[in-house]
Amino acid sequence: MEKSSAKMKSYESIALDFSYTFENVKVEPPVKQVQEGTIAIKGENYHLKIEGIEQIRAGEKLYNILNEDEEVQISSYENDEEDQGLSPSKILSSFSKGYSYKMGESKQVDGKTIQYVLLKPTNTLKVEKIIIGIEKTNNHVYSLQQFGTNGTITTLKVKSFESNPKLPANYFSFNRADYPDFYISE
Repeated sequence: MEKSSAKMKSYESIALDFSYTFENVKVEPPVKQVQEGTIAIKGENYHLKIEGIEQIRAGEKLYNILNEDEEVQISSYENDEEDQGLSPSKILSSFSKGYSYKMGESKQVDGKTIQYVLLKPTNTLKVEKIIIGIEKTNNHVYSLQQFGTNGTITTLKVKSFESNPKLPANYFSFNRADYPDFYISE
């Protein structure tokens, strides 16, 4: 896990295509939601797109762009823990405190050798365990699965990974002129 964490810290930016699944079979009726998305991350800033919603963190501001509602909600970014795991330097290092971990099994998945790491929280009642899948050939995160004590299972699976992608200079900024007919609230 340390190798993968060091690898992520070495990138100036990353871009991911991913699938996100939220499910709970302990409720009636059972819930399962699947979404596809993309995220680009540079330092502490990011640009997330998932099912009609965009979120941009630019410095101390967070922009939630609701395309269907033609609305932009702007808020101050006050708590770094809100995006725990989003910056390249935090994707794996965020688990270095408050968790014990051990190596799990290694499996062939989608033609890749994936090494699983099992994390158990030492100080929370909300998370039972987290399983991180790391691609052995390049030490990139392949998947992250979090099991809640309430029966929820949240899965993030990386479909494609690009290190140091070429992005427009303004990709991590918000320009009001790009949303002329949107209601913008601060």
